[in-house]
Amino acid sequence: MNNAEKNSYVKEHITSTLIGMMKKQNLADISVRDLCSEAGVGRASFYRNYATKDDVLTAYITTKWRKYEKVHGLKKHRIDDVYRVQRYFEFCLSMRELNDILLRQEQTAPILKAYETVLSDLDQGAPRESFESFYMAYGLFGIFLKWAKGGYSETPAEMTKIVTDRILKDYRVDTL
Repeated sequence: MNNAEKNSYVKEHITSTLIGMMKKQNLADISVRDLCSEAGVGRASFYRNYATKDDVLTAYITTKWRKYEKVHGLKKHRIDDVYRVQRYFEFCLSMRELNDILLRQEQTAPILKAYETVLSDLDQGAPRESFESFYMAYGLFGIFLKWAKGGYSETPAEMTKIVTDRILKDYRVDTL
């Protein structure tokens, strides 16, 4: 196994172990020491990849989104395009297990940070001055929270209609 493969293995182990531990206890109650012990990795390996436990979750959500984004060709669509908005809600629903754990523990910062990152492309070197991306990240995050806390009662298609018909009807990224 080369270094990149070892590092990928370590990250996957840390992430899956952390999510597993969060099913039994609150994120705030999990120490990095206990996480590393449970994952069978050294603390140096943890800190080489992450600064905090939140960073583990943010990186996981971001990585999952980037794969999803690529499969669905989302970069070809504007951020306010119906297709892209619906894929956002479908993605959120696909992450329901982790989302629900984080919501129950009132630990939504990793979700918001991931959405800030992917909607503004910060992980791909985009400038921080992308105000419309942050506007969309925070707006969609707020709508996601309302939807998730309501038990995901509406389908992703229904959520898309709500967002595009009521909220984004006069919003155009290219006119900002």
